[in-house]
Amino acid sequence: MDTPELSIRELDALFEQSPVAMIFTDTEMRARRANTAFRQLMGFPAGELIGRSPTRQPGVAQILDTEFVERTLTQQVIRDGAPVINVPLELTVAGKSKVAAWTAYRVTDNGRVFGVVSTLVDITGQAQADADLRQANARLDLLQQAGSRIGTTLDIHHTAAELASLVMPELADRVTVDLLDQLLREEDSANDKTELRFRRVGLGDSAETPTVTVPVGDMLILRIGRRATEAFVRGETILARTPAQLRRLELPPSVLQPLLERGVHAWLAMPLSARGVTLGVASFSRAENPEPYSDTDVRLLGDLAARAALQIDNARLYTREHDAAVTLQHSLLPRDIPPVAGLDIAYRYQPASQAAEIGGDWFDVIPLPDGQVALMVGDVTGHGVRAATTMGQLRTTATALTRLGSPPDQILRQLSGVLAAQGDEAGATCVHAVYDPRSRRCQLTSAGHPPPVLRAPSGSTELIDLPPGLLLGADPDFPYQAVDRPLAPGAILALYTDGLIERPGEDLSAGLSRLADALADSPAGSLEEVCDSVLARLAPHPRDDVALLLARSGPAR
Repeated sequence: MDTPELSIRELDALFEQSPVAMIFTDTEMRARRANTAFRQLMGFPAGELIGRSPTRQPGVAQILDTEFVERTLTQQVIRDGAPVINVPLELTVAGKSKVAAWTAYRVTDNGRVFGVVSTLVDITGQAQADADLRQANARLDLLQQAGSRIGTTLDIHHTAAELASLVMPELADRVTVDLLDQLLREEDSANDKTELRFRRVGLGDSAETPTVTVPVGDMLILRIGRRATEAFVRGETILARTPAQLRRLELPPSVLQPLLERGVHAWLAMPLSARGVTLGVASFSRAENPEPYSDTDVRLLGDLAARAALQIDNARLYTREHDAAVTLQHSLLPRDIPPVAGLDIAYRYQPASQAAEIGGDWFDVIPLPDGQVALMVGDVTGHGVRAATTMGQLRTTATALTRLGSPPDQILRQLSGVLAAQGDEAGATCVHAVYDPRSRRCQLTSAGHPPPVLRAPSGSTELIDLPPGLLLGADPDFPYQAVDRPLAPGAILALYTDGLIERPGEDLSAGLSRLADALADSPAGSLEEVCDSVLARLAPHPRDDVALLLARSGPAR
């Protein structure tokens, strides 16, 4: 039995009653028919659609990108016969944003093209869900990045800049980080009842020419009693969703004015706290980004600020330890080197440029009763206050033994015993030299220390080959051996610690070669100039402590 063909009336009903929005346009892009679902989706009466192309209907141009639609239909669907399938189209209907899945295909009969049928399916909910999922994944990725991008150095300013770089421009157009100045200076602010003093340590702004009234390094003062200050004291997050709310926070002009000039419409400030201590405040602003801060934004920025606060506190504590170690180390090193007959002496001590690397390097020059002089340079393993304390203990012991007339090998054995008695893994290297200006001879002994370098009066250099000896603390009974060398008038003996020559991933011989070249190329003037020249060339910003002791022999007495 043959199936009867659908009548025109039935086809009309099928088209008109379809829940899917449909429109038929001819080859000239003129609308010939649109069903009820299409008119409802677009918000148009039927009469305004029929007989016109989308670009000739001003109302349609306000709803979607009519030029894109006509170009696609003309060049792709009609000319090439390639359909459009589920292409997202952004619509603005009655002031509301929508997203529709657009499908279009060519209608033909025996090779003749009649026009194009387009269908639109409202997928606004699905598109929003997809956007929310993408945003959630992006924010999760941002949290993961925070672990590797915030706190890469033990520097407060660098950490603040890393926080700003991470959140801009996705979450903020402007970021500031201000820390309590009293905390940075290790002062007690409990008695100050009138104001809070902050030091700006970070500022980021996505604008090409940002307005800055409080640059990094300057002071910011908040008066007690104002709304923003009281919220900070209580440890509360402050959120202003409009410029009017921002003005009511009673911020000082130096803070408020740049925000208003920047066009900020949303502002968020949250205390930076770590280990039970409130360090300061981080503020985030939006100007170009039109969206207000959501609860999700606040939680995310709170997590990022908490991570930054912990890293800032780490940097603060390391800086404090570094300063304490440097102060202790300087107090334990010789303040003045006494003049020595027959020797010209110059020395430098340079602490590490990184807080975690401050160590236990030391040097000393000890005149002896018989006119000789002892020269010592040593390096305690490890870093921090403990290494500096151990250094002071070794230097004091070595000085006492030297002045009592103990021979170098016995001095090193005694020092090794001091370290071994501590019962931990403490160790140190040391080179001990005794110079007799009458004979111009020098006796040198090493305990695992880099070899001394000798520059001849001609300018040539050589490494003095010493029996290596064990690290101090490894074996208190180890028999250290001495080597006797003459020093010609004008020869320079260089004793140093490994921070002068070592570089990560490089063989020690390369550093020794650089030191020899630096001594050979150093100026022929004063020994102080030689010291400066060698340091500037080899260790302008050392990762480890550097001690350098130069001794130039004079004529025989």
